[in-house]
Amino acid sequence: MHNRPSFLPKLAVTRPVTIIVSLLAIIVLGGVAYKQIPIELLPSGFSYPALGVWTPYPNANPQEVEEQIARPIEEQVRTIPGVTKVETYSSSNGCWTWMEFGNDVDMDAAYDQLRDRMERARAMLPDDLDRYYLRRFGRNDEPIIFLSISFPDGVDDPYYIVEKLIKQPIERIDGVANIETWGADEKSIQILIDQDKVKAHQINVYDVISEMRSDNFAMSSGWVYEGDKKFIVRSLARFKSLQEIAAIPINKFGLTIGDIAEVKYDVPERNWTQRVNGGQGVLMDIYKESLSNTVEMSHKLKTLLNEEILTHPKLKSADVQLLFVQGDLIEDSVNNLRDTAIWGGVFAIFILLFFLKNLRMTIIMMFAIPLSILISLIFVYFIGWTLNLIVMMGLMISVGMVVDNGIVVLENIYRMRSEGKPSRESSIWGASEVNLAIIMATLTTIAVFVPILIIKDGAGGFNFYMQRIGLPVIFSLLGSLFVALVLIPLATTHFSGGGMAQESKMVTRLKSLYGKILDKILNRRLDTVLAVVLILFVTFGVLGPRIQESDGMEGNISDLRLMFDLPTNLTKDDTNRFFKEVEDTVFAKAKEYNIRAVDTGFRQGFGRVRVYLQPPEKQQWYDVVYKGVTNLVGLGKEEPLSRDEVLEDLKKRIPLKPGIKFRTSWRGSGMGDEGTVTIMLYGDDTGKLAELAEEVERRMRTLDGVISVETDREAGEDEIKIKLDREATARNGINANQVANTLMYAVRGLNLPRFQATDREIDVRIQVQEEDRESLLQIKDMSFTNQQGRSVPLSAMATFNIEKGFGQIGRTDGKTFLAVKAQTTANDVPRISAQIDQLMADFTLPYGYDWSKGDRFRRFREQGQAMQTALMLSVVLVYLLMAILFESFILPLSIMFAIPLSIFGANLALVISQTPQDLMAGIGIIILVGVVVNNGIVLVDMINRRRREGYSRRDAILDAGKNRFRPIMMTSFTTIFGIVPMALGSGDLIGIPYAPMGRVIIGGMLTSTFLTLTVIPVFYTLFDDLAIFFKRVVGWLVKGKSTGDVAVPSEN
Repeated sequence: MHNRPSFLPKLAVTRPVTIIVSLLAIIVLGGVAYKQIPIELLPSGFSYPALGVWTPYPNANPQEVEEQIARPIEEQVRTIPGVTKVETYSSSNGCWTWMEFGNDVDMDAAYDQLRDRMERARAMLPDDLDRYYLRRFGRNDEPIIFLSISFPDGVDDPYYIVEKLIKQPIERIDGVANIETWGADEKSIQILIDQDKVKAHQINVYDVISEMRSDNFAMSSGWVYEGDKKFIVRSLARFKSLQEIAAIPINKFGLTIGDIAEVKYDVPERNWTQRVNGGQGVLMDIYKESLSNTVEMSHKLKTLLNEEILTHPKLKSADVQLLFVQGDLIEDSVNNLRDTAIWGGVFAIFILLFFLKNLRMTIIMMFAIPLSILISLIFVYFIGWTLNLIVMMGLMISVGMVVDNGIVVLENIYRMRSEGKPSRESSIWGASEVNLAIIMATLTTIAVFVPILIIKDGAGGFNFYMQRIGLPVIFSLLGSLFVALVLIPLATTHFSGGGMAQESKMVTRLKSLYGKILDKILNRRLDTVLAVVLILFVTFGVLGPRIQESDGMEGNISDLRLMFDLPTNLTKDDTNRFFKEVEDTVFAKAKEYNIRAVDTGFRQGFGRVRVYLQPPEKQQWYDVVYKGVTNLVGLGKEEPLSRDEVLEDLKKRIPLKPGIKFRTSWRGSGMGDEGTVTIMLYGDDTGKLAELAEEVERRMRTLDGVISVETDREAGEDEIKIKLDREATARNGINANQVANTLMYAVRGLNLPRFQATDREIDVRIQVQEEDRESLLQIKDMSFTNQQGRSVPLSAMATFNIEKGFGQIGRTDGKTFLAVKAQTTANDVPRISAQIDQLMADFTLPYGYDWSKGDRFRRFREQGQAMQTALMLSVVLVYLLMAILFESFILPLSIMFAIPLSIFGANLALVISQTPQDLMAGIGIIILVGVVVNNGIVLVDMINRRRREGYSRRDAILDAGKNRFRPIMMTSFTTIFGIVPMALGSGDLIGIPYAPMGRVIIGGMLTSTFLTLTVIPVFYTLFDDLAIFFKRVVGWLVKGKSTGDVAVPSEN
């Protein structure tokens, strides 16, 4: 027995009022913290070290975009301090530029630097590029509401309806930062030039457009004074009406714009058609300000939409669907996690009641759960965190663990009572005796989170989120330690009534059986060692290879995209008719597929159909059990088809025609698309990369579970390459530069200065009318007038070739690359990686060309390395803490065997449940390291105490094993059953199912519990013999003396 009792147990027994007031204060503070703490989806404070720039440049050639936009921007942004990677993607619509930075870079300063570099680059960009958009990455980049608005055919100007009746009222709400819409085009002023009239009047289109660009302005001309008044002078040349635009003279003979062009106010020509649910429609993203509460904003916006906006008469016929509401997702996820934690607590309480057989003490122990959680919430609140899914996950993990310390203290107190000691003395000394053991056991569990708190990694903020899991667990365990050393001694002294109830006959029989098994095992130590070796072989040699390793980042599992590459000779009507057939095919199975909405978009040569499915319901453990039982007896209900099943069924039903290529994907929530396998080809010549990509594509079609394969070239359109003959242009007196610019303005169009209306600015665009540029023959017939007034057709000055263009040209760190992507249902990342290595092994590349696997494999590797580092450091820290406790470097090794034995159970659970090893399973294994040694610590600590009391080693092991049997079973099974709802439920964390973590912990705890009671005593004797041997050797070498027969570890 200790010389002096520990401070907290003594205080709890001698100052009960003080302790009760302290506990009431914790309850009050915890309740206030729970009410006041903000609720959000993800923790704030994380900003992914990357920035983006979108430079729109529609109707352009990707190679032109690369040369004129991508390269100048790339040159400038590479000079930003801290940039580690620059990628550009040039397409027919513009250029994306992505920059990655080091983890230690101040992203606010980097954002300011980017704005400066873009202003520098602007002078080198095309004149008609009028804007660019900067993007930074953080939790506020996700919309809080994503909705669709579809209108029946015949509704006039849906853009105006959405803008005036929906968008503007929402923008007036405090806390709304931005609203983005697409799908309906705003009306604009269009000046459509008639080529026949241009020829008839012998007018140069280039001269007309140049004149129009400078003929709509308002500029300051300085100040004038008249008397004592000061006036600003402004030169005005703005258009005030369509008639004014049409009346603009374009030559000295009185010819006007209206004589050669049609001027109208209408929806612009549509290259891209957008439909929602088969009709004209609009999609809308609503973003909130960073300081606004997501849940409150979501409720406010839903109320505004349902009670005010959608009651407007013009919106009666509109079908508005909320496809995503972040506030609802937060509430559903938090409620699911909360219910899972509550059920875990209920299970833990029933386990306590089963073992304690004392309702009053069970209720007292029950209070350890909410008290510990409230203590954690208080700390979370005061360090400024929010209550989000990550923090809730940490609290849920804690539920089954916070009663462990109380169980050990309670069991030891009643053991002393059974030995005849008074109640007051038993409470003080019973808690004091195990004080050090439970402190060290708590610290070993806490220790596994320490590496996660201090290690930096580049795996997309992995450690940032893991800190949000680890700190709530740490706070809860420290709270449980306080509760165990204060509440339990207080309760057993003043509120426990009689003694502990007699243990159940089952527990008595199990304890007796365990004693006999332990006695036999101690006589067969070699057999035990061989059995452990066999278990380790099965763990890593048999079970390990059968477990798939997945990145597990499902993200969004409620939508899928059907993408089609069509022959470019299909007319607009044929393209529209095809997508109408696809929509009809989808709508025909709307109920079976459980569809919410269908969003269709297409242009000539390409289109996509996005199908939004109803999200799967999150199921608690009882739902899963009920479903399993009803299915077993043949009474189960038919389940909605999963996303993959819907996709497979659609692939069979969609009416594909010759020349149409069909591919699929689904939108991801993280970096890159889930299920996508990418091979990057690097080189200087884009054409050569395209040739290499064809062979890579052929090889990738042999991957397991492949759905479709695509390259950037495949998504491109046919292009007419016009090569000017400079000798011919000079011979005809035509300026070659004017020819090139005229073609660009005529075909692509040009935005002129905006028209100033009374309530807004309206876009003005000039272009050759569509019927004069529909065919190659019309382009060839486009005429140019020289100074002598003679018209020269383009065909006399140029050659024409039709080639397949690129959908996108990518550059990374100054090198051009082409991506070949395979969509696959396989998710075993190491196996996919090995397959790629095998299929690319004999792939020869020309000099200066290279290939690599996509970022998905890099992120998986970085994540795995971070997890392995955290695991190894956790093991080291746990060992060092046990060395401090036992004052021995050797004896902790006997307890460390609980770790690989727990991995046996974890692997077995994954194999039996056919669960892949993913992020959550990896976290579960790290948590196991700190949890499974606790039982061994308590057992070995008691063995050492018994030996100090004079027991022989064998008797000390047998007595400690019998005495620790019940508390070990109680602590283990409260933890196990506290996590059962997590393991059986179908909830997820940001799209990552958390059931694998529960299954890993349960499997590991089950095997380690039973093996701890049998294997650790055997290894204790082996390492104790080793310690004795070392002591004798050292004594012989140093003094030549023999040591005694028994070496008590604490005395080593």
